[in-house]
Amino acid sequence: MSTLKAVAVLLVSLIIRPCLTSQLFSNDFSFNPQYGIGEKDQDAEYDTRDLQKDAFLDTLVANMTVLELALQLQLMFADSIIGPNSDNALWDERMHLAPSATIGFMHDWYPTNKSQYNDMQRLNTRKSRIDIPILQTGECLHGVGSFKQSMFPQSIGMAASFDTGLVHRVGRAIGEEASSIGIRACFAPVLDLGKDPRWGRAQEAWGEDMVLTSYMGVAYASGLSKNSTWSDPDAVVPVMKHFAAHGSPQAGHNAAPFMGYGVRQVLQEMLVPFKAVVDLGGAKGVMMAYSEFDDVPCSVNPILYKALNDWGFDGYITADDTGLEEFLSTHMVTSSIGDTLTQWFNAGGMVQYYDFPLDTFLTTIENLVNNGTLQKSTLQSRAKRVLGVKYDLGLFNNRFIADDIDSDAITQSHIPLALEAAQKSIVLLENRNSTLPLVPSEQRVKQIALVGPFVDIFNYGDCSGQFGGYPVQHASTIRQAVSKYLAENAPDTEMVTSWGGNSWTYNGQYNIPSYLLSANGTSGGLRATYYANPDFTEPKFQKIETPTLDWGLYPPSGLPSNNFSVIWEGNLTSPVDLDVDGWLGVAVYANTTSKIYIDGTLFVEAEKSTSGNLLSNIPGIEYSAVNGTVGPPGSVPFTFRKGAVHQIRVEYQAWNYHQKIENMNSLNAQIILFWNLVDRNDPVGQAVNLAKSSDVIILAVGANWNSDGESADRATLSLSSDQTALADAIYALGKPVILVLEGGRPFAIPDYYSKSAAFFGGQAAGQAISDTIFGVVNPGGRVPLSVPYDVGTIPVYYNYKPSFPRNYTDIQSTAIYPFGYGLSYTTFQVSNFTAHVSDNNSSSKTFSNSSTIQFTCQIQNNGTRSGSYVAQVYLLSRGSSSITRPVRQLVTFSRVYLNPTESMQVEMYVEVSRYLTVLDRGYEWTVEAGEYTFALMENGGETASTGMNVTLTMG
Repeated sequence: MSTLKAVAVLLVSLIIRPCLTSQLFSNDFSFNPQYGIGEKDQDAEYDTRDLQKDAFLDTLVANMTVLELALQLQLMFADSIIGPNSDNALWDERMHLAPSATIGFMHDWYPTNKSQYNDMQRLNTRKSRIDIPILQTGECLHGVGSFKQSMFPQSIGMAASFDTGLVHRVGRAIGEEASSIGIRACFAPVLDLGKDPRWGRAQEAWGEDMVLTSYMGVAYASGLSKNSTWSDPDAVVPVMKHFAAHGSPQAGHNAAPFMGYGVRQVLQEMLVPFKAVVDLGGAKGVMMAYSEFDDVPCSVNPILYKALNDWGFDGYITADDTGLEEFLSTHMVTSSIGDTLTQWFNAGGMVQYYDFPLDTFLTTIENLVNNGTLQKSTLQSRAKRVLGVKYDLGLFNNRFIADDIDSDAITQSHIPLALEAAQKSIVLLENRNSTLPLVPSEQRVKQIALVGPFVDIFNYGDCSGQFGGYPVQHASTIRQAVSKYLAENAPDTEMVTSWGGNSWTYNGQYNIPSYLLSANGTSGGLRATYYANPDFTEPKFQKIETPTLDWGLYPPSGLPSNNFSVIWEGNLTSPVDLDVDGWLGVAVYANTTSKIYIDGTLFVEAEKSTSGNLLSNIPGIEYSAVNGTVGPPGSVPFTFRKGAVHQIRVEYQAWNYHQKIENMNSLNAQIILFWNLVDRNDPVGQAVNLAKSSDVIILAVGANWNSDGESADRATLSLSSDQTALADAIYALGKPVILVLEGGRPFAIPDYYSKSAAFFGGQAAGQAISDTIFGVVNPGGRVPLSVPYDVGTIPVYYNYKPSFPRNYTDIQSTAIYPFGYGLSYTTFQVSNFTAHVSDNNSSSKTFSNSSTIQFTCQIQNNGTRSGSYVAQVYLLSRGSSSITRPVRQLVTFSRVYLNPTESMQVEMYVEVSRYLTVLDRGYEWTVEAGEYTFALMENGGETASTGMNVTLTMG
């Protein structure tokens, strides 16, 4: 193993009851309240193409009552209508204050077939006085919030790709998948700048930089909106969030006040991506942030509303979940619900989430209008904007999902894209002595130890179902992918595996991967038999699947009700190489129960309760302090033996008695067959025993949703205590270590760096990591969020001010790996960096406010492998600026892919008015006169060469 002396590091990102149709949609809107219910075709489609949008909308809102207007401004929790029997039986109860009104929005819905969605639209039409379609919204952070479709890398991972074309294709794929189940407004993209990596939601952002975030946000949003062709049935409206400055909170605490240095920074930096997505990405919605800046909650901050108006934004504005309630409980700027709603609507706000109960919301608004506190015209103005989005989406013409739409087939078609996105999000941080890629036959590698809590689990990050591990179909783990590679390419190389510790500070419930389950001799899941009743009577159908499932608000497809049962049967393969005293169990949702039989004997039972036994995604520090060493809920101790194959039978019964509650429970039934392969006695020792005889060690550590995500803010950026002990012991062996870091933010672990990083990589992360390690693909991602030496050195973002001190007396103060950094398995030569101004002669070096600057350079792949290079142009200085500016600022970039010896001229562009404009001392927008020096740099770090530069003049 003399050729393997170095370590390598991978970062894996990680509608008025209708009048006659001809009258309803005529220009004069001749309203006829006597038109009867039975006289209208419920599937009728209306052609509004020849109508003027404003005239249509003005006539519509003029004929709406106060309550009808208010219901267009309410996000309806789906089960408030759907009910325990999934038959929409609660409509009349929920809508009793306005029985002939229409629902404006529906959320937390995620229909499982077309008829569920189409039937709801028909019911809305049948019940209502004016025929206005429902707009279904959904989470679409890095996959649709059904958690049953594709799951791509987290935003921070896709940002690491520095590939706008890739991100656009991912956005388009998610838009197709969302619209296939009726979602036409997606709560995405997140455009917060992640200035503080302690913030748990850093993974949802696109990094620390406004230009990278703008480019990626526009790419993703234009994919969702199908390049602003909103009326196409597979296009969706992007609802950008969180407006604004939410990603830079004090101390990294989610929703804490903005930590920056003033209103100028918000306007000049934080709002830039939002304006770009409004102008170029097709945004038709914006979600206001929980937080505050300049001592005013964002949801009522006039600075933000003025910005939206100045940009010509004509979409709808929504509060975030609990964002209005927090006026009373957190910000304490209002004295009552009425005061809250008055401030919200008068500021410019439109849609409330689930904050106030519907009856309270409606009666409060009606009283406010009746007593003159709130003008009806204000409600009409707000509702008009909502209705305008529905108009732009073409919902008044066609609100139904077409019969030929096959959601499953659409999802299947995106499997290759999910893998490509995961591969291109990986960042190679170190590769000493060209350790990577591993070629076992050439490097005489006889045994590889795969060690760490992430070697055999799914880890997609937040907004990815329970524990960030949904869906399991089409997913791969690192162990699964490495095993397959070795079997096909290096059969003489042995792989051994040990977890060595938990992913956080307690024993977790980890989904069992499908490839370790088999039925009838075929791996990929167990044979499931579904029964129409909870007592295992009246079998309906069978299928092969893995019991890591939730069924949302509907019964399993093919069953008549939410009261049902299932039996899964097959074999469970133990994936250990030393006997592991771990845990095996089953976790279930409320009002369900399950039993596991191992080799014919009852092993564990999860009893029915009103709460279930699923751990929360983020149990918190209190849970670990009390339960850190006990087994996971719903489990019993189990010894996993090398090579063992067990017969397994899982019985499951579900009774759906109760209506769901907003923000509390939104599922009918859920089950997770889980294990924990951390040895109860000596997890680190066991891992060391396996690793010490290996030629090379792949150490997979990092974080998942239990420590990275919403409400998972951290004071430290180290590995968990379990993983730190494991890493110390592994490095002490003196063996070559390939460090694979998974997570949603940087890790301040300087003693371990010389390694590699992968952000939350989505369903294909395991395969992508294996492909990178063995050179099937060449890593080319770049760091989107600077990696600090220690949490005490934060902030370490690259675009600091010249007056910012950069030295401590005790530790390194600069980033270990700066923004834009990343390595490759090949080498590149960059030359001929030039610039010219598009609106002048190409030889001119003078630009104006309306100019576009074009930069060109030549890039050649000098290595023997195909690879990619990210050209990055930074503004280093501008002439005598009236305000202080960063020492460097990214202005444009391009990732190019080259075969060995291939050369390419690369063109990059900067829109002057968008990215070079500043607020001068008088708070006027201007592009300041003077000389501007731009450099083509490897990254944004202090040690990157600035020698390849050009100077242009703003005249």
